Amino acid sequence: MKIIIEKDREINGINIYFKILKLHKSYLMMISDHEEMGIGNVLLGNPPTIAGIKASVASFELFGLGNNIINKIIVERAASYLKAPVLLLFFLRSRYSEESFLKSLIIFLNDILNEINIDK
Repeated sequence: MKIIIEKDREINGINIYFKILKLHKSYLMMISDHEEMGIGNVLLGNPPTIAGIKASVASFELFGLGNNIINKIIVERAASYLKAPVLLLFFLRSRYSEESFLKSLIIFLNDILNEINIDK
């Protein structure tokens, strides 16, 4: 297991911590509003097997933290971009309701994915 990216960014007054670890033929992605991370919602995204098809997502929610739509968007985008299975641990305890927060979080994800060099 190797950390390939570790970043943080303030979004609407909330510090968001983001890590991606490379596993054997897969990735572990952790997103949290706490530096020590947490488990929260757990989702698995599989890359599409046919080009142009959306990634399939199997999700399992722990502790009833919610955020299912944003979780699915994040894991689908990551699995499609990385072309490998992605296990997402999404742990946000801060309350937010603004659409701008979610848009900023997706922009943060896109910035991070664009920094990753995928070894083919």
